[in-house]
This record gives sequence, structure tokens and C-alpha cells, in this order.
Amino acid sequence: MYSIKFIIISFLVISSLYAKDKRVTLQLKWKHQFQFAGYYAALHKGYYKEEGLDVLIKEATTDLNVVEEVLSNNAQFGIGTNELVLDFAKNKSIKILGVIFQHSPLSIISLNNNIKNIHDLVGKKIMIENGASDIYALLKRENIDINSLKILPHTININDLIEHRVDAITGYSINEPFNLAKKGLHYNIFSPRAAGIDFYGDNLFTSNDMINLNSEIVEKFRRASFKGWQYAMSNQDEIIEIIMKNYNSQHKIKEHYQFEAKKMMELIYPDIVEIGYINKGRWEHIINVYKELGLLNQDINLKKFLYIPDKTFWEEYKYLIFIVLFFILLLFLVGFIAYYIYKINLKLKKSEQRHKIIFQNSATAILIWKKGYIITDWNYQSTKLFGWNANEVIGKNFMNFLVPEIEKSDIDKYLDSFLKNSNLHIFTNENLMKNGSLITCEWYNTILPSFENEEDFEVLSLVMDITQKLENEKVLKQLANYDSLTNLPNRYYFETILEKIYSLSNRNNSIFGLAFIDLDGFKAINDTYGHHAGDFVLQNIAQRFQKSIRKEDTIARIGGDEFALVFHISEGNENYNNFLNKLLSITSIPIKYTDEITLKVTASIGLSFYSSQNKVSIQELIKQADDAMYNAKKNGKNIFAVYNFKH
Repeated sequence: MYSIKFIIISFLVISSLYAKDKRVTLQLKWKHQFQFAGYYAALHKGYYKEEGLDVLIKEATTDLNVVEEVLSNNAQFGIGTNELVLDFAKNKSIKILGVIFQHSPLSIISLNNNIKNIHDLVGKKIMIENGASDIYALLKRENIDINSLKILPHTININDLIEHRVDAITGYSINEPFNLAKKGLHYNIFSPRAAGIDFYGDNLFTSNDMINLNSEIVEKFRRASFKGWQYAMSNQDEIIEIIMKNYNSQHKIKEHYQFEAKKMMELIYPDIVEIGYINKGRWEHIINVYKELGLLNQDINLKKFLYIPDKTFWEEYKYLIFIVLFFILLLFLVGFIAYYIYKINLKLKKSEQRHKIIFQNSATAILIWKKGYIITDWNYQSTKLFGWNANEVIGKNFMNFLVPEIEKSDIDKYLDSFLKNSNLHIFTNENLMKNGSLITCEWYNTILPSFENEEDFEVLSLVMDITQKLENEKVLKQLANYDSLTNLPNRYYFETILEKIYSLSNRNNSIFGLAFIDLDGFKAINDTYGHHAGDFVLQNIAQRFQKSIRKEDTIARIGGDEFALVFHISEGNENYNNFLNKLLSITSIPIKYTDEITLKVTASIGLSFYSSQNKVSIQELIKQADDAMYNAKKNGKNIFAVYNFKH
């Protein structure tokens, strides 16, 4: 009897716990708005329900601590800032599940009336919210002493700025500017990204207890949430209607949500970067900034901090399996087509119609050619890809119209080699379309032998357009490594280049120079003529620098009006005076801004060397160049100074 009771009670308890596991709460970091659109989409489009989850989305209050809510199990998931890594360093048992914003929207916002650049904040009243460590990093990078500012607690009331009770506030570039623009106010946005402080935005996180006890629920929630984000960014107006009907606690108008959505596209990149994607290198950058600020004094084990789900054999190797299957299928397709061509040769007209159906209805561009690059067949997909109809190209040498003049020699050599080896060959090259446009294609070539005469062969080529794929890769690289204003390498990419040159110099015992360049008089231009003039100067100076250095040297913009240069020095050719004097000279050339306004800046350059007499760390080498640059400024500006190291 007692055994039966025990079994019944145990069953009820286990059922209750199981049901409870399916009910989870997501704690937002702020009040309901489009900033959290993906989670609303996952809930209202049924993605959570498809995963068997019953999700409650809770908005935050001013004094709520999201991390404590998750650790105390009042919520199972939360949205946090980059300061989650500081909580982790304090032994808070949390883990990042994914990143939503690839760039943080948090910025300093001011009105235009008395503030033209970030240095005008000195002595002014500024409201800074909690968790704004990237703002403090920006101020430090711009050499602004925190004690020189009148920092006030944030009231989260935009009217404090509008009515001049404060001079600046921290806020999101996707939100507050809408209210200012609606009132016809001109404003400034000072983003940490301009100084090389590139933090992530909202981070989805949970507790390690949740992962250990309910790993399946964590993975389901993560998968459904990211699916919701993909839907939300592709169907913005639909999600805005859902928010206005169910979550409009801030009483925003539709145009405000549309403004948010548009600005978020520039920070999330949903068409290029996978939602939730975590880059370990970016987190290392964030950790280094925190160390620079003195907020972190220990290394972080990113494997324990970042969530990397256990993968099944299928998940681990599915892409490899797809690739193998693709090539097997490709070989099968080529063999299949070759077989039918062989059957055509043997059976003549009998199976010609079957071959034509397969050939013409293929989803891939296929063309067949013979010796002399003469086209003998050309399917419908080839017409769609290149523009020529079959009757325009059959019997003609494709080298005369498909291949650009500059590539003919290389392709001729390649095809000659391919014909001698007779194996399946894949190559990539530029091709011409009928309208004159250039596209990049991958060609898969195989020889179709003739049983009557070995010399009378044909080649079957499958052609795929990969132009967009290459363009996407190029955009991703540009976004990650280059400054958007000057198109010079950014601080992150420059540090990567510097590390490579440093390692090479160690191996080869070679010499290189590191120069820090700071523009003199740049602040006055910003103060007098505004940021557009300042940006115009930076672009002109960057172009001059780029034209004045050698191909093997690198010039980068590392923040504000600061540049850095790393250049190789050949043994026995250590006269760098002319080179640096040239940089000083081109910097000081006046810049015509308008018909009435001519702008002028000069440069202060600090130089350090890495050599057998000065084998120091990269950090010390940077410090030497920085010290030398400040010596140049102290000694009159528009000069260069060399760090005098002790032998």
C-alpha cells in the first residue's frame, strides 16, 4: 500500500517538475521595445511552442539586477551587457548563449548648441547609466579625465537633455535620437566605435545550473529565440504591430519603432552575420579594454564563459558530409551526363531526346565544347547565366566572348594542362556576360571521350556563379578590419599586423619602426567648423599618408585624430629622417574645405624601433612611440621625436 502511494507521489512530483521545466522566464534588461523584437517574434510566431516551451517575457524596472534574477531562478534566461564578463570574473555562475547586436548602440548624446566634439564635455553635466563601461573606455581613450566631468545618475528622461538640465546623456543610438529629431533638435552622437572601442550589444545568457540541469531546454530556447530574431528583422512591420498591441508599455508611436528597426539593421547585420554568432576574438578585445580600465585584473577562460553546445556526430560533421555528398553527386551527375552522351554515340538518334531533356532542364549552367574551345552545346541555364542564346554561341570559340582579354593567357595554359591529365578539374575565373558585366564563376570540367577517335573528344563544363558569395566575404572582412571613415586599417587590424611583423622580426633578426602620429590643431577645426569639417580633414590626411608609404608598410587610424604607422627598415638603410619629414610636410599642406574656408593641421610624430638593441615587448614598443609623440608635442609640434632607449 505504502509502495503504491510512494510511486503515485513520485510520479506527480516528477510530472510537476517536468512541467515546470517547460515554463521558463526571459528577463529583459529594459522596458519593452523593438530592441527585443526577436523574442516577441519567437513567442507570437509559435517558435517557442514548437520546441515545447511556455515562455514569459518580463520587462525590467530601473533598479532590477538581471544577473541576480537569473541566478536566483526568478528568471531562467536574461539579456545582459558586456559587463557579464565582470560578473563572471566575480565567480557568478553564468554563461553567454549568444550575441544579438554585433556593435553596441550605447553612445554619448548631446545637443549641438554648446558641444561640437567630445572634448567639449569637460566641465559639463552628463548623465551616465549603470553598466556603461564602454563609455568610460571611450573617455579614457580620448584622454578625458573622469573627474573633469560632472557625472550625474541617469533619470532615463530625455527631457533632462532637451530642457538643458544636463549637457549630455548616455543613450542608445537606435532610440533617443528619434525623440530629438522629432522636436527638430540637432544633436551629436559620440560612439565608442570611433575610438576603436567596439563592444557587443545585447547578450542572451543563463546560469550554469540551468545548463547542467536542463541543457535540452537551454538549447531549445536558444534555437527558437534566434529563429525569432531572423523572422523579426525580415518582417519588421508585422512585429511592430505585435509590440504595439501587446507590449507598448512606453506608449511609443509606430514611427518610433520603425526608426529603431532601421537603426538595428546597421548593428545586427542579419543578412551577413548569423544571429547569435559569438566571436572569441571580439570578447578578447572587450576583456583587454576592461583590463585597460582597471575593471579586470585576471584572465578569463572563454571556454567556460561562452556557451558552445555539445554537438552530435551529425551536427559536428554535417557540412563535411554535405560537401562529400555534393562532390559524389557532382561526379555522378557528370558521369551520368557522360554516360548519356556515350549512349547517344552508340545509339545515335534513339536516346537523343532523353539526353536533351536532362541537359536542358538541369538547374546548373552546362556547356559542351571541343578542341579549339568550340562550343557544341549550350543549355537553358547557360543562357540565363551569361545572356547568349544557344544559336548565338554554338560553333564559336568561347575564349572570344566569355573570357576577358587579361585572363586568356592563364586560362589557355590551365586548359591545356587539364586536357593532358583528363581528370575532373575545378577552377575559378572572371567571365563576361552578354551585357558586358563581369561575374566570377567556378568551372567543373570533365572530358567526354570518343570511342571512335581519341583526338575527337568533347569537354563537359558545369558553371556556377559565385560573385555574390565572394562579395559577402569581402564585406565581412571590410567591416571587421577597416575604419569606415578613412578606409584605413582600424586599431584591431593594425594590432594584428603589428604582431605578425613583430614575430617575423624576431625570427629574422630584422628591424622595423613604429610611429604614432597625432594631428595638431584638429580640435580647433572641430570646435570652429564642426564634425563634417573634421571628417573631411581626416579623409584627406589619410589619403596623403596612404600615397606616401610603401606597399609593404601599413598606416592605420587607431582613434580620433591619431594614426599609427609600422614600416620595415633594411639593413644599412636606416635613414628615416627624409621619410618622416615627408609625412610632416604633406600633413601641413592646407586643405580647401569650401571656396571661403581653407583648413590646416600639422602632425606630431613619435618613433620607436624594434631591433637587436631594443628587443622589447609590443606593449613596451607602443609605450615608447607614445612617449616620443608626446615629447614632439611638448617641443613645439610639427616635428618628429625618436624614443631614446638605453643600450
